[in-house]
Amino acid sequence: MKKLRRRLFMHFSIQFISIAILMVIVVATTLVLGIGLMTEDQARHNYYYTKLEEISMLDAGDSFRELKMREDWSEGLGEDIWVQIINVQGDVMEAGNVPSDFPEHYSMQDLLLMKENESYKGYELTFYLETYYETDYLFILGHKPESGILLDELVKAHNENGIIANQDVAAVNEKLLEIGGTLEIYGSDGEQKMSLGEAEHEEELPLDAFKRGISPDMYSTKQQTYRDAETGDLWVLYTPNVHKGEINLKTYQATLIGLLITAAIVLLITITISIWNGFRYGNPLLVFANWLGRMGNGKYDEVLTEREKKQIFRKSGKIKWRYRLYREVFYAFYEMAQKLDASKKEREQLEKTREEWMTGISHDLRTPLTTMEGYGRLLESGEYEWSQQELKDIGKTIYEKSDYMVKLIEDFTLSFQLKNNAALVSLQTVEVNSFLKRVMKKFMNDITFQDYAISFELLDSNRVVQINERLFERMIDNLIYNAIKHNPPETSVVIQVEEAANNQDLKIRVIDNGIGMDEETKENLFSRYYRGTNTEESMEGTGLGMSIALQIAKLHQGTILVESEENRGTTVTVLFSEAEDSKKNVS
Repeated sequence: MKKLRRRLFMHFSIQFISIAILMVIVVATTLVLGIGLMTEDQARHNYYYTKLEEISMLDAGDSFRELKMREDWSEGLGEDIWVQIINVQGDVMEAGNVPSDFPEHYSMQDLLLMKENESYKGYELTFYLETYYETDYLFILGHKPESGILLDELVKAHNENGIIANQDVAAVNEKLLEIGGTLEIYGSDGEQKMSLGEAEHEEELPLDAFKRGISPDMYSTKQQTYRDAETGDLWVLYTPNVHKGEINLKTYQATLIGLLITAAIVLLITITISIWNGFRYGNPLLVFANWLGRMGNGKYDEVLTEREKKQIFRKSGKIKWRYRLYREVFYAFYEMAQKLDASKKEREQLEKTREEWMTGISHDLRTPLTTMEGYGRLLESGEYEWSQQELKDIGKTIYEKSDYMVKLIEDFTLSFQLKNNAALVSLQTVEVNSFLKRVMKKFMNDITFQDYAISFELLDSNRVVQINERLFERMIDNLIYNAIKHNPPETSVVIQVEEAANNQDLKIRVIDNGIGMDEETKENLFSRYYRGTNTEESMEGTGLGMSIALQIAKLHQGTILVESEENRGTTVTVLFSEAEDSKKNVS
């Protein structure tokens, strides 16, 4: 079956890896398209910021130690656009298309002014801060105003007491009309004092001041502001925005539709593969099921029907391609059929032998019973006068015959125990906490024990042990039942689990604060049929509970210790240890 195991492993591994690769390709393609569409849509809202993001991500080179731009990174910049990359010391690390009179180093004051004015030497500025390998870098993009005019220039040339000088109004108005711009000046009280240029532009709402900072290219106009320090007047310049892009909800709709199509494709692929697998692996399973049905009816000589043989085998006798995965299984069917047939014959022989054995046992029991029955009838009839010696002889014979029968039964019992000893000590690997939780659950959920405070303290580690689950559960049940049965309501019963100091021995304690036990009860606690003397209950039960618990503990190479004091409570400790190589912890 090693070949079958290897073939199944390879078959399903290749199949699922192929499916996974296909799914990854479909999902990745959808994500790339979706991200591309969303990035393109973002670029419409903030053109220059998106361009800086693109430069920082795509042109930052392949170095894993420091920021190093690609050699041709500045070739894609327009004629009126320049970029500088500044490190934390203010030094210019990289530059592209930068005018010759620009500095190679900026002080903190320089950068503060540039940030505040968002302009420098006739260029509007866009900033992007990025971290590479735990070092911060500032990307600065400068571009000429699309309108060809900066608010700083107007302020320097025409500001007089916070407004446009009267002699300059006509010139400024003409210049604004040429570029399609508007200049509005507001007093410190918020009232408009002057408006020049185009009379109409988009109506501004209060929150637009923040939205323009996030997505400036959503608007048809660029906005520049200046506040006169002396008068408090606010200058607002609106110029046409050539990069305006509307928020295109269709982009997000297209992305959503793409994701839905991807989900549909994945679902279709899954359903197709499921149907294909159903036919591919379902037909052999039906053959196996039919064979098992015939085996259940004892038809060991008919492994496959003629129809099934034609379905599975070629005329040459070779197995068809779609059934080759189970080639060893079909061969094993024939071998198993032969073994089952031989087993059937052996079972018939064993049945015959068992009947003969039972006949012998019946004879062995009948013989002494016949003798005892004969003496009994003679004694019952009263026809004879028996002497003391005769009665003594009759009694001796009856005793010997009954003693023979007892020993015979004991021999049968001993034979049964020796035969089933392997089954009694079969062990399973279990995790202590989860096992005891399962055992405790039935007590905590049992309404008949609701008058008792039953609690459980977990082991600190996920210790696993080798135990016989059925017998070990029987032992714990007996100990807990004993603590409940022999104590009044409101008694607290605590089950504790802990590892000993050597980290090898395991202790399970059942602690109650009940009425405790006297010395006589403690000494006879594990004796068969002993029911104790300090219980107020009726004398029911076999008295085997604690004795069975001790036998199970010994079966697991352990023992049970009892500590008790009258009116103070009882502590029963199950102590057992495992070999070091069988003790494990699971994570």
